[in-house]
Amino acid sequence: MKYSKNHTITCYEADANQLMRPTAMLDLMQEAANVNATTLGFGFDEMKETNIAWVLSRMHVRFDKLPAWRQDVKLETWHKGVAKLFYLRDFILSDTEGNAMIKATTSWLIIDMNTRRLIRNSDLASSPEKCTKEDVIAEPADKVVVPVDIEPELVRKHPVTWSEVDTMGHVNNVKYVVWAIDAVEQEVVRERPLKELLVNYDAEVMPGDTVKIFRTRQETEEGLVYYITGKVGDKQNFSVKLTF
Repeated sequence: MKYSKNHTITCYEADANQLMRPTAMLDLMQEAANVNATTLGFGFDEMKETNIAWVLSRMHVRFDKLPAWRQDVKLETWHKGVAKLFYLRDFILSDTEGNAMIKATTSWLIIDMNTRRLIRNSDLASSPEKCTKEDVIAEPADKVVVPVDIEPELVRKHPVTWSEVDTMGHVNNVKYVVWAIDAVEQEVVRERPLKELLVNYDAEVMPGDTVKIFRTRQETEEGLVYYITGKVGDKQNFSVKLTF
């Protein structure tokens, strides 16, 4: 079963170029996933009854064209079922004529809320009648592989703020991408549209943590690529690949 919602790009979702911020798309995706999961019987409240919860593990987003401020768009999402350890969900944002503007695939895990450990083979989200076998991006989100022959640059040390913590008690998944984009030089973000985004969420970042954010820049055939990683202490908590 698909979920769809019509939406108009608001001023607070737009950047200085009057285009939708990539992270605003991620905010819309997060809420749409929650609504659709609830309709299918495995939303936040249903999961909470057995002390389990969804966590986003990987994300791959292709930005073919960013919608403009005040533009009308349509967002669709659907649950695709299980692939190994992951539960897959796709998204597509289209204009009013049905032209795809942004495509995304995401990979989710289910964890025990007390132990924060992985729960395998949950019956809640694996039944075929709740799945829509349609691919926006055919392959599940891949692992971010940071080049080992380039020394990463420490961009900053970021203390986690209260506004970055979500209903799960950890840093919200969108905030990692905010940090990653903010680690790129402003002239690049202003002048070159983001074409592709790949995120791996490796470990939770919690209130009170300070995250060291590193940047690796590489010119490739794909375009200008940034690898942004975040560490708390010596543990890597996330990695992001941004292609401009």
